[in-house]
Amino acid sequence: WTSLVGKGLIYGGNPPEEVVNAFGSVSRSLFSLFQVMNGDSQVVKSITNTGIGQLLFVGFMILANWALLAILTSVVSDNMISASQRAREEDIEHENQLNHSRREARLNALFKEIDTDHSGAITEEEWKALFNDRGLVHELSDATSLCEKDLHEVFHCLSVSVRQRREGKGFQAMHQRASVFGRLQDGRLQDSESNLM
Repeated sequence: WTSLVGKGLIYGGNPPEEVVNAFGSVSRSLFSLFQVMNGDSQVVKSITNTGIGQLLFVGFMILANWALLAILTSVVSDNMISASQRAREEDIEHENQLNHSRREARLNALFKEIDTDHSGAITEEEWKALFNDRGLVHELSDATSLCEKDLHEVFHCLSVSVRQRREGKGFQAMHQRASVFGRLQDGRLQDSESNLM
């Protein structure tokens, strides 16, 4: 703009005084173009009376508006993508919490059904008796996403000793078991034995 307009190349080397005042130096050209971008078309009145000046003005406005639109579009798109991703993550977390709560309630109900002597703990005899009821085994396998072999391994890993039962820790351990089984399906079981202590 400074060379073409301010130095008079589009005028054959003899620019009008108002053009020199608006575009005579780089700093004045930048400020004048800033005014044009903000809707002040008075600055370019003296330029738009020539064909080349009109082409320059139209070209500048197209490029400036395209650049602004591109910046605004990228900012808005980025914010929309971030907001939708946050909402999706919150929905997934909420759904996981609901599934975990449902699974834990289901396991608590199953453990109470398995605990036939209502001692608050499942004895090895009760555990073995469970496997005579195929429906209950299927329900427990479905609730924990474990096969029968894995169920046996987890039971032996989380078994409550007779001493703990006498000290009244059996029912607490049973609830902890339900929580552990619930976390098994979430893939969040870190250390089974530390969860019982």
